[in-house]
Amino acid sequence: MDVIGVDRVIIATENIDATRSQFEALLGLSFGDLLEPTTNTDAGDENVANVLSASGIELVTPREDSAEVARFLEENGPGLYAVSIRVHDLDGAIEELSRKGVDPVGEYEANDFAEVFYHPQHFGGAFVILAEYDAPHPAETASL
Repeated sequence: MDVIGVDRVIIATENIDATRSQFEALLGLSFGDLLEPTTNTDAGDENVANVLSASGIELVTPREDSAEVARFLEENGPGLYAVSIRVHDLDGAIEELSRKGVDPVGEYEANDFAEVFYHPQHFGGAFVILAEYDAPHPAETASL
């Protein structure tokens, strides 16, 4: 598998506005516009609101009918939710992991951006996302 590097670190929060303000005030980060994607997973559609900084910090909060992020917050409280890893060939990465007995639990596609989601049981408790896209990240240019 040809890994490019860490795409983004995703932090779950119950109050995206307050957490965003903290990151902006304390670290000087700047976030793009609030996005509200729906991601299809084997457990159903995952409805979240999120913001992304150019440095790769993403804040995510559940919306109505959000099962996974809401359950994560209930069980763990706010904090590190997932790590997204950018790869050169997403289909090849999926095939390689599948040969090793690791299948994705969901996927998301928009324009030239695609990602797949892997259950934490396979990665030492970390929810892992593999992403493929042409630079810059689509979320970076959406708010320009």
